Amino acid sequence: MELRYNAIVLKKKEVGETDRLYMLYTLEQGKVQLVAKGVRKQEAKLAGQLETLMQGLVIVVKGRGTGKIAGAVAEKNFVHLRSDADILKRVLETVNMFERLVEWDEADAELFQLLTTYLTLTDDLAGKKNKDKALILAEGFLFQLFARLGYMIETGVCVVSGDKLHSGEQHFFSPSAGGVLAGEHINSVQNTFPVSESAIKLMRIFLFNKLESLVRLRVNGNEFREVRQATALFFEWIKA
Repeated sequence: MELRYNAIVLKKKEVGETDRLYMLYTLEQGKVQLVAKGVRKQEAKLAGQLETLMQGLVIVVKGRGTGKIAGAVAEKNFVHLRSDADILKRVLETVNMFERLVEWDEADAELFQLLTTYLTLTDDLAGKKNKDKALILAEGFLFQLFARLGYMIETGVCVVSGDKLHSGEQHFFSPSAGGVLAGEHINSVQNTFPVSESAIKLMRIFLFNKLESLVRLRVNGNEFREVRQATALFFEWIKA
């Protein structure tokens, strides 16, 4: 049986003497793992079409067990983001977090589009040498990824009391509680850290605006560090 996937290469792993195992996120089937036989041979041309982060058409022959990649045509190589070491490092970290969170064989067209948009926008920013906005976009993508997978970070009300958060008060972020809490409830949860009102506002912008609009953001360094800390700790809590 031959299958055709619109796919993004998440990662690859060498197996045997000449083969590779590829992990793809596909529009049609979600996350899948497939082998490419002989792809590491010197004369093989398929490897060039299956670089990490490539998006394109992947043709698969399926029988018993893991499917075999029979062909591939790269449609987007995202060459600009590969030219900046810092941007590439963050993109690979972000895609790794994506891969660890999504389940096998669960198609999600909106999630596929979210990942495609993130890579496309980041590639454009890298081409313009705009590292800061590329790093900001990564955080926005992760906030929306969490929400899409059912882990919406609460930024509107206190996660302990359910009361609306008020300006001028002290606020904290708790990964285990799932968001922001008022200072009066700090003893009710563990592993909290203080967050500023501007950081909470940035979280809301990340959650409720399209990725395309996030590339226009101008962000203060302190609030960005707070939000990035929240992102990292929240991810670790999900995977714990």
